[in-house]
Amino acid sequence: MTHQQIQALEMLFAPVMELSSILSAELEKNPVLECDASEHERLEIEDVNSAENDGDRDRDRDSDQWLDKVMELDNASHLTRPSLPQNRETEEERRHFLDSLTSSENLRDELLEQLRFLDMLGDLREAAEAVISALNDDGFLVAHPADLSMATGLPVELIRQAVSVVQNLEPAGVAAKDVRERLLLQLDRKGQRGTMTWQAVDTQLDDIANNRLPKVAKALKIEMEDLQIVLREIQSLSPHMVDRAPVGADSYVREEVEISQNDDGDFDVRMNNNLLPTLKINAYYKSLLQDPKLDRETRDYIKQKISGGMFLINSLAQRQNTIERIAQVILKEQTAYFRDGIRAMRPLTMAQVADAAGVHETTVSRAVAGKYLKCRFGLIPMRFFFTPGYKSQDGSDVSNAAVKKAISEIITNEDGRHPLSDSQIAVLLKKQGLPVARRTVAKYREALSILPSNLRRQY
Repeated sequence: MTHQQIQALEMLFAPVMELSSILSAELEKNPVLECDASEHERLEIEDVNSAENDGDRDRDRDSDQWLDKVMELDNASHLTRPSLPQNRETEEERRHFLDSLTSSENLRDELLEQLRFLDMLGDLREAAEAVISALNDDGFLVAHPADLSMATGLPVELIRQAVSVVQNLEPAGVAAKDVRERLLLQLDRKGQRGTMTWQAVDTQLDDIANNRLPKVAKALKIEMEDLQIVLREIQSLSPHMVDRAPVGADSYVREEVEISQNDDGDFDVRMNNNLLPTLKINAYYKSLLQDPKLDRETRDYIKQKISGGMFLINSLAQRQNTIERIAQVILKEQTAYFRDGIRAMRPLTMAQVADAAGVHETTVSRAVAGKYLKCRFGLIPMRFFFTPGYKSQDGSDVSNAAVKKAISEIITNEDGRHPLSDSQIAVLLKKQGLPVARRTVAKYREALSILPSNLRRQY
């Protein structure tokens, strides 16, 4: 594959926020490209690839034909010298926003920053830094103090002291060796050491996790009503550091396409081009190619840059066109979903969409990867609409997503004191015209992160 073909695939694969950054970088690298307020110029790259001939006369003739193609792109009555994009302030704001997406701090960075403000001896600081480096992504200390002592050459007691230092940093519970210690650290930070909740976490956490609440109440010698208060306090704690992290800038996404209902009740597909600069070839460089005094080396350089710029423009237009065609097929196949919700969703495969859109299946896979679609139900990954399924009792197509929705609704409405088993759920689904085996119910329930009946039981 050529560099330009690889670039076209990267543009198709990149989400709209990342693509905007790629295009901005190309604007900086290629002097013949500039932003324009007009629509994207849709060009066929074959029209600008001139053949390489040995004779100068043939080369000049091909160059003249190639130049004619380029000059047809701009009907402006005057030529302008190269300039920055017309919307310079907007472009600077966009670049600042995109650059900020890559500057989010992780947990280790936050802890090291807090460590800077503590007054401690050099060896203790070195030990604390070693402890922080030994934390996993969820903030648990995965290395034993003896191992850290061997790795750093520092005494074990100094490492243990450093662990205590790190455990006193924010967030509460960091550098714990397991979930039990993390919850105890958080309770200690709240001043609840020695309370009933502390005892429950310290001695009964396994039984609590397995919903053996009568056994826990008996062991703690308290009534079930008092145990419910203890459980609510435990549920207010954070077993995972990743849960307490605020949503960072890199968590934001934007829709590639929006599907909305018009006044006639029909649905329309609209591409979101607001974040993408509209590109064109600068007219000044086109005029240079007409100058007979221009030397061959400069002419070839400008031709190369113009060809690369035109390929970029064409690739961008082709990317938008491909995503739009795929969205049109999704709308056609899933109209019932956009009107009635997930219970009306139909099975749909990428092969079906590829056939209807006239592209290869791998193109569909690349085009929907990391892309989002906006509709009245919110911002939805485009991959969400591709789901297998089967035929219901009445012969209609039913998607797996619709079955999962039905299972979720059944469990939401069940009696918590007598939760339904997977077999009972399968019976209820069959009554709704959705014949599903018990093992399939179990698989879908686990995919929805719903606990089995024995762990859902309420006392």
